[in-house]
Amino acid sequence: MENNDEKMKHEIRLESLFFDYGKEQFLNWCRSLNFFRFCKSHPYPDDLKPDRFIALTFFENDAELETLFSSLEIGVKVEEDMTLNPKDIVSTFSGKTKVFGVHCYIDVNKTLRTLVLEISGNESDQFSLDDTTFQRAKIIDDHLSTLQIEFISSPYEDDYCITPEFYPEVWEVL
Repeated sequence: MENNDEKMKHEIRLESLFFDYGKEQFLNWCRSLNFFRFCKSHPYPDDLKPDRFIALTFFENDAELETLFSSLEIGVKVEEDMTLNPKDIVSTFSGKTKVFGVHCYIDVNKTLRTLVLEISGNESDQFSLDDTTFQRAKIIDDHLSTLQIEFISSPYEDDYCITPEFYPEVWEVL
């Protein structure tokens, strides 16, 4: 019975996403991206971020992080622009920059050794997601496919991140 309840939960969420974004458009977004995953915001007040596309990779040390920044053409320098925020020991750098010339939000966590790329919002509303948002993610995603960087398929392991592992039916082509 528990599996049916889980399945129902997924179906209801997907139907809600299909309603919000259009079924064909939403399925195209998910199926067209190799590294970015659609992540739905958690209910308020748990998550103050918008719906977004997220890609996550790991790095071993500062030298590898610097190589990542160079490979991704990230518009900040590892040593010069990344200063530790004394209030937030975990996060080394968070902010907007360009990745392959596309505006993107990045978060570098030196404790967890993660680099997160996040695409959200559009010109008129930072909390709205539309095809222009997807196109920005797609440009970066296409560049990522030319590099030898391993990205994690499920950036967040919860029901709010639409991944092949949690929602295989999204990737099934009928």
